[in-house]
Amino acid sequence: VARAIDACVTPIVSAVGHETDVSIADFVADVRAPTPSAAAELLAPHSADLRLRLDGLRRRLLLRMQDRLHRDAQRLEHLARRLRHPGERLLQQSQRIDDLEQRLSRALERRLAISHERLARLETRLAAQHPGRALTLLRQRLEHLQSRLPRAMNDALRQRRQNLHALAQTLNVVSPLATLGRGYSILLDDRGKAIRAAAQTHPGQRLKARLGDGELEVRVEDNHLEQVTLPLL
Repeated sequence: VARAIDACVTPIVSAVGHETDVSIADFVADVRAPTPSAAAELLAPHSADLRLRLDGLRRRLLLRMQDRLHRDAQRLEHLARRLRHPGERLLQQSQRIDDLEQRLSRALERRLAISHERLARLETRLAAQHPGRALTLLRQRLEHLQSRLPRAMNDALRQRRQNLHALAQTLNVVSPLATLGRGYSILLDDRGKAIRAAAQTHPGQRLKARLGDGELEVRVEDNHLEQVTLPLL
């Protein structure tokens, strides 16, 4: 970036911002501004300042023109006192003064026209960079987002509701309650632990059978784990 700024023929204003940081671009650029806003003020001065400067230049020019005319008049009066037959000389001086007045008037008008044209260009540039345009665009974008927000919220809620319904159906399929509802039961010991094998029981043990609707108290008569021996006749 620093090499590109150095090679650029267009004057560059560096305005990275953050006064605590100094970049190489600040040393290479023609002018350094502390912030982008300060750079904008340097590049586009306020129209009121330009008007004040233009008014000051106009007053100074008028004062100088009046002073020049006054000095010329005094000089003419001084020469008139010295000359015994000043008719032709006075006529020449009068013509010269008229010519000077016309030249000064044209120069003043030309200078004022140039200043007005420059002021118009600056006002056009300032109007193009006015923050009102950016605010209008941001306001339109905000209104668009506000109109989209309720629809997006409804879509999100509908999607979440569908996902919840699907999860509920999936949970219902794998739920042991659904299994119990199909006629199965779960045997629990006195500690509430599920019985998964006959080896976990012993004859005479009391268990609780949880059904799809209600519970039963049961007792183990035989877990069929002990071998049965027949008496010999």
